[in-house]
Amino acid sequence: MRAIVISVAILFLAGPMLAQQRRQPAPVPRTFVPKEPLPCAAFNRMAARLDAVYRIEDISKSEYDEGMKKYTNGTQVEGVDYFLPEKGKYQKIILQLDQRADFIRWYAVEGGRSQMATANTQCNIELGEREPEYAHIDAIRQLQDTLTVSQAEGLLADVAIEGQDVVIKSFLQSEAERLKVVERHNKLVENVNTYNKAVNDLVATMNAAMDPKGSKLAPMLNFNFVRLQPLACTGSTVTFTNSAAYLANLYKLAVATTTIHCE
Repeated sequence: MRAIVISVAILFLAGPMLAQQRRQPAPVPRTFVPKEPLPCAAFNRMAARLDAVYRIEDISKSEYDEGMKKYTNGTQVEGVDYFLPEKGKYQKIILQLDQRADFIRWYAVEGGRSQMATANTQCNIELGEREPEYAHIDAIRQLQDTLTVSQAEGLLADVAIEGQDVVIKSFLQSEAERLKVVERHNKLVENVNTYNKAVNDLVATMNAAMDPKGSKLAPMLNFNFVRLQPLACTGSTVTFTNSAAYLANLYKLAVATTTIHCE
């Protein structure tokens, strides 16, 4: 369904034609609306915040081809995507992290999300009540605004997933470090037990030398030690390394032991 909507949007908006499925969406074009209602103008100002998250640069065909080659083999630069706005023209879109942080702060913390939704709803209502002569332009504008809101929600979801990825990475590193500590401890226990056994064997040899005939009057050496026990770990590490894998295995994780317990 999403692919169909995007295709229809591109058909009506005459916007950039995607070279292939990309992570970063191109900014939605703004169609001029005659006698634009105030809520629509307010929505435009909010949409400009989202547009500022991305920077578009014209590039050569060779740079485009090289970028698409990297994208195909999975070595692309994070936050950079390539597209064809028209035949013979090549561009790349760059995600600006500082601008994204500003937008997410406004959108998720300072009430921008509800402001944009309210402005979009009021704009659609007022456009729907206008004269029929503007119906075609108004329909295009409404579709553009819907895509803008969708992009904003997608950007918010991306940031949330990235945050979750950081938490998952930290958790996995913590589990890995704990296993390394256990491994070092068990290696030390093994070395101490080996040393104690050697001392015990030496004591037995000396006792036998001092009393070759088993006389109870001969002096005896005693060396008693408590054999150290290694740590045993139960459970298993998590089987995912990022949010996508986590969501794909959510049911399994709900009924599985996802942390390690050592004693």
